[in-house]
Amino acid sequence: MKTLIILAVITGLLLWYALQGREWLKSKEWSQGFFAWIEPVEIALYKKSHTILIARLKMLSGVILTTLTQIGAIDLTPIMPFVPDKYEPYVRAAFNLLPLVLTLMGAVDEKLRNATTKPIELVAIPEKTVAENPELAAVIEVAEIAKAEAVQVVVEARAS
Repeated sequence: MKTLIILAVITGLLLWYALQGREWLKSKEWSQGFFAWIEPVEIALYKKSHTILIARLKMLSGVILTTLTQIGAIDLTPIMPFVPDKYEPYVRAAFNLLPLVLTLMGAVDEKLRNATTKPIELVAIPEKTVAENPELAAVIEVAEIAKAEAVQVVVEARAS
């Protein structure tokens, strides 16, 4: 039980850091040394993407639940008397599949984030609106070209 509480606290702190804490800390002069140290870690662990961080936390949760279930630290026995006998196999199957589902959801989230190429503001524009507004289409095209050029520069910088 202590392990679960510790993991929940660590997960909560990581979520706070990713969603609010990082920006707050960046605004503080005294924290600049921390960011010089932590940035390579952030890049290595989750590419400084909040979406990838959350996806990997889901995957880690699934692995931890699987481990705890396999070693017997999580037991359904106390709740099974409340489940009608005819539904018991389904409840056990759902409970056993939950860690796998969490892990797969995290993997899908990360794959989708890595495939994202446009800001949400550009993706959310209806195709009809873009087709009807040549000025908007031109601005989107300029953004795509700038993104492609920036990615190319980064790829070349990493190669050298």
